[in-house]
Amino acid sequence: MGRALSWLVLWFLHVLGNTNSVVGFNPLQESNEKGFQTAASTEPSSLERQIALRSLEEIVTRASKMSAATSDTQFAETLGSLRLLLDLEPKGRHRYVLPRASSASKLNSDRLKKVLDSESTGLKLAIEALRKSVEKEIETADSEQNWELGYRLRWRLAGLNAILPNASDAKRVRNEPWSHAKALDTTPDGRKAFANHPKTRWPANSYTVMTTPHFEIASQSDTKSTVEVASLSEQAFAVWKQVFYSAWANKQTVAPEYAEPVDHKFSVVLFRDRESYTKALRSIADIAISTGYYDPSEKVAFFYWDGAKTPSTLVHELTHQFFYEASANPVALDANRGKGFWVVEGVALYMESLSTRGCGGSLVVDLGGWDAPRLQAGRYRRLHDKYWVPWEEFHWADGTRFRAEEDIRAWYSQATGLAHLWLDGSVEKRVAFAAYVESVYANQASTALLGDWDDDKAMRDAYDRYLISGSSVMASRPFFANRREAVLCRTKLSAKELLEWPVEFRTTPWLDLSFSQIDDLLFTEMEKLPPPWNVQRLNLESTKVTDASLPAIAGMKNLADLDLSNCDVSDEGIKALSGHKSLKTIWLNECKVTDASMAVLSTIPQLESVHLSKTAVTPAGWRQLLSTKPRLKSKSTAP
Repeated sequence: MGRALSWLVLWFLHVLGNTNSVVGFNPLQESNEKGFQTAASTEPSSLERQIALRSLEEIVTRASKMSAATSDTQFAETLGSLRLLLDLEPKGRHRYVLPRASSASKLNSDRLKKVLDSESTGLKLAIEALRKSVEKEIETADSEQNWELGYRLRWRLAGLNAILPNASDAKRVRNEPWSHAKALDTTPDGRKAFANHPKTRWPANSYTVMTTPHFEIASQSDTKSTVEVASLSEQAFAVWKQVFYSAWANKQTVAPEYAEPVDHKFSVVLFRDRESYTKALRSIADIAISTGYYDPSEKVAFFYWDGAKTPSTLVHELTHQFFYEASANPVALDANRGKGFWVVEGVALYMESLSTRGCGGSLVVDLGGWDAPRLQAGRYRRLHDKYWVPWEEFHWADGTRFRAEEDIRAWYSQATGLAHLWLDGSVEKRVAFAAYVESVYANQASTALLGDWDDDKAMRDAYDRYLISGSSVMASRPFFANRREAVLCRTKLSAKELLEWPVEFRTTPWLDLSFSQIDDLLFTEMEKLPPPWNVQRLNLESTKVTDASLPAIAGMKNLADLDLSNCDVSDEGIKALSGHKSLKTIWLNECKVTDASMAVLSTIPQLESVHLSKTAVTPAGWRQLLSTKPRLKSKSTAP
């Protein structure tokens, strides 16, 4: 890099395996002047909108009946996207509609019309009615000078216009004085660099410079990856401005014109791969365990292309960049000594939950929610392990203390969960949290702003209620490709409700149902309700699952980790696992297994770890298993 980077950089390294999320707003003292009203986050459901949604729902219902008679996956996916439009203010999460680039918009809107066929005309009328209702809501928000709501509604209007665009729709968007949505309708402009890169010292002509309305991306990665990063960067900024409106809006940017919060392009560097990233930045401490970082002193975000893992890292680091470079108020945070450090990482980790799926010429975006990828580790740590850092210790920790924690991932998981507690909660809680976050960025952290939850017991109890009481929300889980994992430990969700989830969720890396009321119905109904479950890590500890479920569980070809502790499982059930090709770890603590099951376990070729506490397995049976698989000794729990 040529010189040592700022010490502050280290605290914005995106470390492999982190787990958290949080948000940033400005204090509410200026709410009347700025138009930041307490009710701004509660969007009105006008009569016009209700009528439009009813019409759209009728179309989806009719199309669903058609879908039941076909195995067309594209048709089912289209219906799934349209269903998301029926609830644009879902409980416990944020939902947005963004326009795609015009080229992709036309292609995908044509595809939508083709898929729906006979329903396409009705759909267009329903979308048009919904669009008109939003226009009226914008007029109301403007008349009340509720600029924050007006801003979000303008984005929604642009997104609705793009679902099934026609010439008049496109003209309406382009000619509006408000032009924020144009950034998503711009094809990135790429060219070979004509000078050495000032930060990486890449020689001229060895990298590409790709520009968008808000970003300049220097890249040695391939063109396709660079374009994807450019598009996602603009999407992330569009969402950030809506979620954290009060972080950037001021006297110069509010009102219907909504001036952009920055007058420069955000600088991004994209390396070809991990090796080139770590080599170029080897002078940075801990760079080897990171996947990206933002340097606030240089105002540059650094990444490398890593396929499907890249989007979350990108959004994480860009969020740091947005808060530092686009905030209305100066950032005074001392990342080493500033109290409330968990909020800084929390903001970025919350934004990592950004999830998209296509809907014609637009994208439906979900942010936050109980099923956010980063939140699952937080749910497991608290609901299963009962992990909790006392609030007094946690919220006063500065960056130095936070990073010195031996189990730092556990601290990150708690930060994630607490961020969701506020941001996925009521308007009042979001407002209180907004003020708290502002105080942290001003280096004047004040938990008094959090009101009734400013003590350990109140915080812990509220957190537990949030994690467990989400069952009613969990029952209607929308599908997003990056939200496949689910930790449902101690929740009240039933097997019947899980079987009603979109079938795409049955293929998942991690499904934790421990200490819940789940029973054999979840697995024995697979013949009637295909496809079968295909889980890599399955936790059924202390559930009502019995031997009857084992044949279906044994059929999970990618299953690597299975926890049946304290289930009514016996030698008879374990027989179904004989010769399982991928199983590596099995937990049978407090199960009704004997030495007979040891013979079955010896046939599992990849087995590395077995846990048998409080079982009827004898020392002789255990020794016999170890004689066939000696590697089990170091990683297992003997009977």
